Amino acid sequence: MYIISVDIGTSTIRSCLYDPDCRLIGKCEQQVHVKISGQEGEVRVELEPEQIFQQFKEVVNGTLSLIDEDAPVTMALCCQRNSIICWNKRTLQDVTKFICWNDGRANNACEMWNKSLLLKSLNFVGRVLYFLTRQPRYLGARTLHFISALVMHRLMTTIEQSKELQELLRNDELAFGCLDSWLLLRLSKGCVDVMESSCASSTGMYDPFINKFNHTVLRIIGFPLKLLPPLIDSVGELDPATGKRAALAEINPAIFGRKISISVILADQQAAHFGAGCWEKGDIKISLGTGTFVSVNTKDKAHASMQGLYPVVGWRINQKSTFLAEGMQHYTASLLTWAKNIGLLDDVKESSSMALSVHSTNGLVFIPAFGGLQTPINDGNICAGFLGLRPDTTKQQMVRAILESMTFRVYQIIMAIEDEVHFKLTHKIRICGGVSANDFICQSISDLLGRPVERLRDEGFVASRGVAMLAGMAQALWTEDQLPNLIEISTTFYPNSEAQFALKNTYEIWLKAVKGCSNFYS
Repeated sequence: MYIISVDIGTSTIRSCLYDPDCRLIGKCEQQVHVKISGQEGEVRVELEPEQIFQQFKEVVNGTLSLIDEDAPVTMALCCQRNSIICWNKRTLQDVTKFICWNDGRANNACEMWNKSLLLKSLNFVGRVLYFLTRQPRYLGARTLHFISALVMHRLMTTIEQSKELQELLRNDELAFGCLDSWLLLRLSKGCVDVMESSCASSTGMYDPFINKFNHTVLRIIGFPLKLLPPLIDSVGELDPATGKRAALAEINPAIFGRKISISVILADQQAAHFGAGCWEKGDIKISLGTGTFVSVNTKDKAHASMQGLYPVVGWRINQKSTFLAEGMQHYTASLLTWAKNIGLLDDVKESSSMALSVHSTNGLVFIPAFGGLQTPINDGNICAGFLGLRPDTTKQQMVRAILESMTFRVYQIIMAIEDEVHFKLTHKIRICGGVSANDFICQSISDLLGRPVERLRDEGFVASRGVAMLAGMAQALWTEDQLPNLIEISTTFYPNSEAQFALKNTYEIWLKAVKGCSNFYS
């Protein structure tokens, strides 16, 4: 049994082929073409669905060509989160483009809601209920606010701006979903219309404390509840007779000319957490790619945060969820691309050696706030920039300051995790994502934390490998006990106490700079 793992990300669609021993034996990928339009403050970020589906078929066919036509194959999907699309329930025709997570059409609606008396009342009620009951789900209600990256206001705004969608909604012919729902629908030719739980959990519509959609809040804001799809596990049900799990869907044979089942679906960051082998309570995964995502395994309990850690379903098996608490920072890889574009370096691969070529930044710090600063600062109005520039500042020092700012953001998120979770963290900290190939960043994170950091082999493929590992378990190619044998560590970075002292001094300077740049755009 071969496994085709398809990772549909923000910038690429990648199909990876794994053999029955979970060895990567081939891959095929294409760049995603993003369409950006609109005015500042309400920028629209969209994908053409037909183009996405065509690229999906091409990359899958590219990996299928590496094996015999009669070789058994199963598919595992990991999907970018919170990008939505609407379709006609009767004809199955798409009626919108994919509206990406960073689309800004709902910014004004979110701002109005966040200033509203109703939301302030909800915050107050949450505060009172938490005081009376001490139930964690009410802790989140104390700080509830809306952002466009979540699904509900983007969908409601899209419907409000389209007479066609309003008509379909009135006639009960409108459906919507994220990437996982749409792919299942397209690949099964309309036979499967559901939403996977890890993908649903990051939408803002899902209440992890009751493991279902939050009908109360959705009803208050006027969301059409009839649009909510059924929720499913990340894998199918177990057949005790065979030891295998049922498929989530069967792909229509006309699409690829052969029988392929879909065994697993996970959201991309949750897939990376699973692929990093961070399965125990207190294990931490750091992913440095398009954005920075730091997640800690909280096992069977969702974490309620006051600092912006988001509780998500890591994976759901047998109706039982494993939860993660996740902190994030937007725009990570693009910082290096920007540094290259303005002439600070010729190749992003040189950034580590450039940073190591100087002893320090000589007091220079960088605020990496192209999209604000998220967890735990949560300031969308902060400005990006260098502070502490001098006449003798060099490119090497500027590059080092950029890389240090990335490590400071990781450090901040992990400090928020340590401050909030009421259990002991393990010693397992694993790092993945394309930017984690940078030795300077990995070593600096280890130095700041004073703990070893393990970089996974094939660091850019960990999410893809994560769903492949879960698919192999679903197909009884290996057992849960054998999963640790499939994890490969390429490098372990050990902390240096001298470097830690210097970095923490720079970190204190950086914190002052953050305060100076905060609320710049307000």
